[in-house]
Amino acid sequence: MEKFLIYSHILCGGMVLLLGLVQMFNRKGGKSHFVVGKIYVAAMWWICASALLIILFYRFSAFLMVIAALTFYSSFTGVRVLKRKIIGKEKWYDWAVTIITACFGIGLFIYAIFVYFNYPGNKVLVFLYLIFGFFTFFNAFQDLRFFVSQTVSIELWWLKQHISAMGGSYIAAVTAFAVQNPNLLMPGSAYQWLLWILPAVIGNPIIAKASKKWTRG
Repeated sequence: MEKFLIYSHILCGGMVLLLGLVQMFNRKGGKSHFVVGKIYVAAMWWICASALLIILFYRFSAFLMVIAALTFYSSFTGVRVLKRKIIGKEKWYDWAVTIITACFGIGLFIYAIFVYFNYPGNKVLVFLYLIFGFFTFFNAFQDLRFFVSQTVSIELWWLKQHISAMGGSYIAAVTAFAVQNPNLLMPGSAYQWLLWILPAVIGNPIIAKASKKWTRG
């Protein structure tokens, strides 16, 4: 079972990396975009489920837990926002997933404090956990605030959120690949910790530009 989880996790990870690139150049709103998106999300959700099973039954990995939470929440939000284009159509599970994700961000903060006091040599790891904890909580908090206020700044708010969420899930997948293969991308470097944040630093401006383009168009 462990081998099945690991190999299927890797297989779906490769599919996500490939299909994410395909979606970037796919005609938006077409049948191909819809079909590839379905496969992408299914593979992404199995990545998250297999990661959780590995953590629960075989070995704990804070890194795997972080990425699993971020990828699931981003892909879940990206899918759900297309189902609730009308404001106020949130379901109970939208609230539940968002609240759990916000709690996860807070938990990551607490875990960072634990690592800081118990493993003083891992200051870089503490810094990374704090960053990921903050943005995980912040993204979930923003969605909760929207659920409560029901106010939007642009008419195509759902399209902007879809692009941001799905793009964020791809950034998380790239981050997972980069962090799991540091010697492949930055062999022997003392700055391999940058692989945690470079995908977001590079990817977020691209997502913002695409979001602006499509919501205006």
